[in-house]
Amino acid sequence: MPEWAVVPLILSVIRLSAPMFIAGTGNMYCERVGVLNLGAEGMMVSGAFAAVLGSYLTGSPWIGVLFGMLAGLLAGAIHALVCVEFGGMHAISGLGLTMLCNGIARFLCISIFGSTYSPNVNALQTSQILVGIPVVGRFLSQFSPLIYLGILLGLISWFIVFRTPYGLRMRAVGDDPKTVETAGINVWRLRYSGVLICGALCGIAGSYMSLGQLDRFFDGMISGKGMMAVIAVKMGKWSPGGILGTALLLGLFDALQMRLQVNQTLGLSPELLGMVPYLAGIVVLCFQKGRNARPIALDAAYLRNKYKF
Repeated sequence: MPEWAVVPLILSVIRLSAPMFIAGTGNMYCERVGVLNLGAEGMMVSGAFAAVLGSYLTGSPWIGVLFGMLAGLLAGAIHALVCVEFGGMHAISGLGLTMLCNGIARFLCISIFGSTYSPNVNALQTSQILVGIPVVGRFLSQFSPLIYLGILLGLISWFIVFRTPYGLRMRAVGDDPKTVETAGINVWRLRYSGVLICGALCGIAGSYMSLGQLDRFFDGMISGKGMMAVIAVKMGKWSPGGILGTALLLGLFDALQMRLQVNQTLGLSPELLGMVPYLAGIVVLCFQKGRNARPIALDAAYLRNKYKF
């Protein structure tokens, strides 16, 4: 591949992997405390729409990102209420949340903007402050500030999960909540915190897709990135470093299928080419070997005594 084509491909891979990494990092918190989250897609949809709405109403894309984070937090609170408070089925709650958020976002978009597409708003597609850096400035400035925010959140998350008492308790709750409760630690508070952090980060990931990659919201724009983030957590063994590597791998396949669609190199339909990153994720999961880092109590309800009959 010629040099002139390599740099755009690398830039494209980073851009496409960013939402999967941010949402995957959020999902890591959720699943580390024992709550399965298949609702990352819905949380991202909420964040994407709310971010555009916030930027549209205030003219500030950063306030839009705040709106997106709060919307994701609200979606996470719904998932936490069903799974943590009432012991509902985690998978059903997550899938139902995705359908709910997709429906609400579509309804509000049509009600407010009169279409399934929003108007263009102020966005965060580039980081012009980095242009002056010698040699690499012209490349770094092409990335959204939200990508750098995502990298910072990943580093902070690694430190929290593996180097703090909170991270130790979080991992313990995901493996054996009964023993943790016996030690006098509030299991439900930890589980709530993990799910809410997940919602906030998924909201930021959705904000990136609507304000970092584009400058508008449209129905169906998340396009499976939430489920790709779920795959990234499994493939990355619930570690920020592993999630980053997996997100970059999936981003590479996504960038390749987009390039093949543009160039029509293979003459295949866009629908078939669009399946490439998802098939790659499934294949890697099937052949993945090594230590199973899955939290032992993942997807297992643990109720307060007041809900036991």
